[in-house]
Amino acid sequence: MAHSDLALKSAEIEELSDVYFFRPLGLLVARAGQALGATPMTLTIIGTFIGILGGTFLRYDWLALTGFALLILHSIFDSADGQLARMTGRVSDLGRVLDGMSGYATHIAIYIAIAVGLVHRGAPRSTFIWMLLAGVATAVHAGMYDYHRGAYTAVVTEARLPDHHPPKVPRLIGPLMSLYMTMQRALIGLHASVEARLRARAAAGQVRDEDRSHYRKSFYPVVRGWNFLGDNTRFYAVGVLVLLHRLDLFFPFVLVPMNLALIIFWLWQRRADQKFLSAA
Repeated sequence: MAHSDLALKSAEIEELSDVYFFRPLGLLVARAGQALGATPMTLTIIGTFIGILGGTFLRYDWLALTGFALLILHSIFDSADGQLARMTGRVSDLGRVLDGMSGYATHIAIYIAIAVGLVHRGAPRSTFIWMLLAGVATAVHAGMYDYHRGAYTAVVTEARLPDHHPPKVPRLIGPLMSLYMTMQRALIGLHASVEARLRARAAAGQVRDEDRSHYRKSFYPVVRGWNFLGDNTRFYAVGVLVLLHRLDLFFPFVLVPMNLALIIFWLWQRRADQKFLSAA
């Protein structure tokens, strides 16, 4: 099955599990949805329900493994809705935002369920503080993951300047989206200068071929690194910890190794930004 058949945003920076598992299965769901006349938003809603249900099941030891399986199914639907949107020409800002909100709703269910389950089994109530800290960390991780992958796809794959303007979304979602994007801009550091350099050299909003080549050479490795902060890593951690009956280690996992990875990738990104700017 060719990468183009999977409607990949940028095959070269996709995680292997996405390329060989989630995307192919998502394509099957997308095709089935298309045959049944379903819209991308329908798949998003179904995927959100599955994700919330899977997260909620983590509250109970005897349902935790089923919950993990549902989280994997949620990820398949998360891939399917975007593929169906591209297959049917229904890509929209609202669809992208709702797709992101689906992931957040799933994570909220996961974090609350794990915390409630731990407290119910005797953990101190301070567990809820760690849950909130892990939630904030996850938002930061997702922000950097989304930003740098999105910028790379725009420049290298689509030969256009990254668009960081807030999308047109309902008023209820708008403030949350603006806050999210403000957080991203506060954390990207020197990459804002990189994009300014590209903008100054672009013609009619199109990035020059030599700049695309330079950008790919400079940032491909670190963008691959940012993949570690994606949803898959947290879901895999849930699966491993469920099998070990140690979901009490989930929040420490998010707060320690994943935050350490954030620092490493941020410094790596900064060094790559410096090299790009000095050579451009």
